[in-house]
Amino acid sequence: MTAPEFVAIGHLSFDVNIVDNGSPSSHIPGGAVAYGALTAQKHGLATGVISSVGDDYPANLILKGIDFRRVESEHTASFANYYDVGQRTQVLMASGSRIPQSSIPEDWVNPKILFAGPLLHELPTDCVNWFEPRLSCLVPSGWLRRWGHDGAITHADMLPPFRGKKWDIIVVSESEIARLPEHHLFDLGDVICVTRGENGSSIWNDGSWLEVPAVDASPADFTGAGDVWATSFSIAMSEGSSINEAGRYAAAASAIAVEAIGLSGCSTRDQVIRRLNTVG
Repeated sequence: MTAPEFVAIGHLSFDVNIVDNGSPSSHIPGGAVAYGALTAQKHGLATGVISSVGDDYPANLILKGIDFRRVESEHTASFANYYDVGQRTQVLMASGSRIPQSSIPEDWVNPKILFAGPLLHELPTDCVNWFEPRLSCLVPSGWLRRWGHDGAITHADMLPPFRGKKWDIIVVSESEIARLPEHHLFDLGDVICVTRGENGSSIWNDGSWLEVPAVDASPADFTGAGDVWATSFSIAMSEGSSINEAGRYAAAASAIAVEAIGLSGCSTRDQVIRRLNTVG
């Protein structure tokens, strides 16, 4: 295979979803990297994934047509996600192993887009230094997560120390940064995107905030919507869209994502454009 244009790195995972006190779902394959990679592939980008998973993760099925480089792990990262009126509470069920710099093929270090989606501190905070992408996007959920013996996940009031260069784009959810001072993010990225579900998104760049409204949706599964948002925003930005245009594009993509179950919500470019055309 040729070197991928879109490189996604971080844990793949299983999600067990419990919505409004309903019955638990089966183990649904997921992870920010899976949502990002499938969205990129459906947008026509040659895509590669570097992840640490156990033998139980169906990568050949889920990532069909994507160049997958596996770091061996005894377990696959697994989460129980409890949704109550759209708000998520997470419990860690299992964790995968760390991902070292040595797992990156030499010809993968200069992608068009680098997408890093750590779930459980499996990547060091200076991993951006491993690459020379045209555009870098970080979804730092895993660096904000903390958990105890019961697996209940909370969000930190500070990020781990960063020693790397700045990221071009950082995407976080409103709930993840509820206790985090804004300036912690401003020091790490040029464009900071805060997703707020049905309330749209707030995007910081050059010292000011831009508000982008959500696209109306009938939600079935919220898991992965932020990752689809981040990927779609990054793709649009890499193709020369303005921040406002990229935000609107990402909002349409995430609306499609929440109306489907799991990874089936990753959309093509045509699907996103059609959705945008319905909202004007």
